[in-house]
Amino acid sequence: MAALFLLFSLVLGLATGQDKNFLELYTQTAKGGAMATVREYHHDLADIGFNDLVQSVCGQGVWMLYHDINYGHSRGSWTNFVSFGTYDCHDLPVTQHGQASSVRYAGTGDLHDETLTVYHSHSYSGGEEMFIREEPFFGDYNNQGSSIIVTGESPWTLYSGPGYHGDGICITPWPIGDGYYFGAWNVEDVGIENNELSSLQKGCFSKKVVFPTQSINVN
Repeated sequence: MAALFLLFSLVLGLATGQDKNFLELYTQTAKGGAMATVREYHHDLADIGFNDLVQSVCGQGVWMLYHDINYGHSRGSWTNFVSFGTYDCHDLPVTQHGQASSVRYAGTGDLHDETLTVYHSHSYSGGEEMFIREEPFFGDYNNQGSSIIVTGESPWTLYSGPGYHGDGICITPWPIGDGYYFGAWNVEDVGIENNELSSLQKGCFSKKVVFPTQSINVN
């Protein structure tokens, strides 16, 4: 009975977290025009008839919109991310109107979950690898990371060498409302060279501490 109750609690917690993780896409500014709601990754918004239409968004959670399909980042493209602790809205810059082609969220989708996601390319684009605990060696993803997103309240310490060696940088998320925390960085922003991440620890184990920038638009 106890095991059944625990399973029910875990399922209920997951459902509750996902209920708070969604993004409404609008074809006009100020949540005007036609609308589509997304709750999962969409590598090509054409699949839901919304490619190159978005001008504003509303919702909750941490979401990234990409100029390119497949969460790509190429010359002249952009990534725009929004971080909403509670339901809120955001108009895309005029230069990005009608250009979004893919969208995905950060972490597990529940902002209470403490996660660190490493992205293969700058501006939180390309392939991704999510971590929920310390990792002494990234394996196939070693020396591949170019940007990072953190959800949850805990700081993390990043290392340029395996086994928690090399330059150690503590990155600390920022409160975004309703008890949620979030942080996003390109690796150069925290003082690590591109494609040099090799290990990480959950917690702050370095005197070098970096907080996230407050900008939400990434070119």
